[in-house]
Amino acid sequence: MKKYTGEILLFIVTFIAASGWFFSKYSLKGMPTMGFIGLRFSLAALIFLPFSFHSIKALRRSQQLKASSVGLAYIIAMILWISGLIYSEDLGEGAFIYSLSMLIAPLISWLLFKHQPKVTFWFALPIAALGLYFLSIKQGVIHFSLSNILFLFASIGAAIYFVLNNQYAKEVDSLSLTTIQLGIVGISASIYSLLFEQWHTPIPAETWFWFLGSVLVATNIRVLLQTVAQRKCHVNTAAIIMLLEPVWTLILGLLVLEENIFLTKIIGCLLIFSAIFIYRFNVKKGGHKNTDFYDRSFS
Repeated sequence: MKKYTGEILLFIVTFIAASGWFFSKYSLKGMPTMGFIGLRFSLAALIFLPFSFHSIKALRRSQQLKASSVGLAYIIAMILWISGLIYSEDLGEGAFIYSLSMLIAPLISWLLFKHQPKVTFWFALPIAALGLYFLSIKQGVIHFSLSNILFLFASIGAAIYFVLNNQYAKEVDSLSLTTIQLGIVGISASIYSLLFEQWHTPIPAETWFWFLGSVLVATNIRVLLQTVAQRKCHVNTAAIIMLLEPVWTLILGLLVLEENIFLTKIIGCLLIFSAIFIYRFNVKKGGHKNTDFYDRSFS
């Protein structure tokens, strides 16, 4: 069992990441949207701050600005993702649509930094598009719900964040970059919430339970476990295991929320999963240097 410690931890990480969708959705029942984002990310940043404070102070001005720009991209993608959660009646389907960010990111990287995608990307992209088509078929008619449109835009926002994060991670210490990102998101969302949102007090104890789970379990513990696991696990294996997040989300959605399952949904999810599997496995196998950002999650 010790030989497979990394793999086992990564399985746990993907389940925690999937659970994060539910922690966030239930937290939003008792908190305003931006208030939830602000509290969650401010607290997560404060947990990391004592360990990164001195390295942040040592950053050059240009490095601080680059790290801040990643944080701004993060909050835009986060708002779109949270908005999708609010309106979603099918988290599993949304998770697969959101996972398309892994295939959108190479296009963004190509446009912004001239990093040309691998050949296998052009095989995977039409498969993913076909999967999105099957997910949009409702009773023989193409129809995208508001939540799925928001998740699709969130995946584009996440792809932009992933690319910027990957590019600037080469110049800024990882813990400093993470702390600044979390802080930018937390402070920006908190200010907006205080100015424009209405808080209904007292906040139920159940909401605080889900909120603390989203911070401590789905954010800090998940990041820590993923870091430890990836040191112990072969990169190819890690890439495949990390694909399980939308699968777990789909299963939990069926069990917890009793979401509907139908043939076109199954086909769509399988096609998207296959497309990402083909691309990620071949990229990792080829030793591509710009793939670390594919293993991040907002949940």
